[in-house]
Amino acid sequence: MIGMAGALLASGVGLKVQTSRIATAKAETVKVQAQYDLFVEKARVLGEQQAEEAKRRDEANKVLMEQADEENKRQHAADIATILRLRRAAANPSSGTLPSAPTGSSRPDLICFDRAEYQREDGNALGILFAGARALADEGTAATIDLNSAKKWAKGLKLIMELPHALN
Repeated sequence: MIGMAGALLASGVGLKVQTSRIATAKAETVKVQAQYDLFVEKARVLGEQQAEEAKRRDEANKVLMEQADEENKRQHAADIATILRLRRAAANPSSGTLPSAPTGSSRPDLICFDRAEYQREDGNALGILFAGARALADEGTAATIDLNSAKKWAKGLKLIMELPHALN
């Protein structure tokens, strides 16, 4: 009987210890769950903030890109107008690149080139060279304008990307 009482007492103590351990484990589980819930909420809020920031950046980038495109179109139009003006001026016989023959020359045909033949672009090698050079210059100028527009856009984009970091 004493053995049974001792076993019963030991069972009671064991039950008390186990109940206490379970209660502690449950309290710890509730605490960890609360920390996890807080973490999830913070992550959700941070994600929403980042999504809003990304949306603001995208909108600013879109405006910047539209401005760069407009500037690029304006530069190309100005370039084309300048080229046409210069080519019209060059085509004018009075503004030729060759000087006229001196007035006292006995044989002006031997002293100077025929200006019209020299500047003609459709038949002689020099005219073909000028036409090719003009095409290359036009292409290079267009590429330069495009590159400058891209640089300006990229510089603005860099500022947009750095803006939130500057505020923190």
